Amino acid sequence: MDSSIKEEWIDKEVLMSPRPEHNHMEIQYSIGFKFKEYFDKSCKVAIEESLFLTKDNPIEIKKDLLKLKELISAKKAELVPDIAVYCDKEQVFRRGFLGIPQLVVEILSPNNADDDTEKKKEIYRKYGVSEYWIVSPMSKRVFVYSLENETFKLAGEYNFVKEDIKSNRFESLVININDVELVDDEEF
Repeated sequence: MDSSIKEEWIDKEVLMSPRPEHNHMEIQYSIGFKFKEYFDKSCKVAIEESLFLTKDNPIEIKKDLLKLKELISAKKAELVPDIAVYCDKEQVFRRGFLGIPQLVVEILSPNNADDDTEKKKEIYRKYGVSEYWIVSPMSKRVFVYSLENETFKLAGEYNFVKEDIKSNRFESLVININDVELVDDEEF
């Protein structure tokens, strides 16, 4: 696979994304760093690591090599979230993470925003991710969705240049990324 392309799978359909641009990476670094400070050792903060979504118990999957190989080869729900938070150390394995993260952040890119706002949002909902943040560098907004009755509800919308961003799931998680230095989008 070309290293400039990020490959993800949903129901055996491949999603291919170009490597992120500068603004995407600046936001990703800032949020990731602040999450790592907040969670310290209580939860793992993963940046662009493989996630194999499954509702099965990660401990049981790791014990059964055949089950693990089936999960990986199925290409049913293999994603690479920009940032994900895992509070169960049993979810970590050599290839990335198994199961359902507690919080996922996806940062939009102009060329494939539908992947994050539609396809990935639906798969995260289907598997039961309790909180999903969509960050738009273009509009400088963060949309925080909370899973309620198997449906994502908008729990907060923030202008990240002017406002603190608040987690709905982690009560005291409030971050500020207004110091992120973005470059103006240019068409070329």
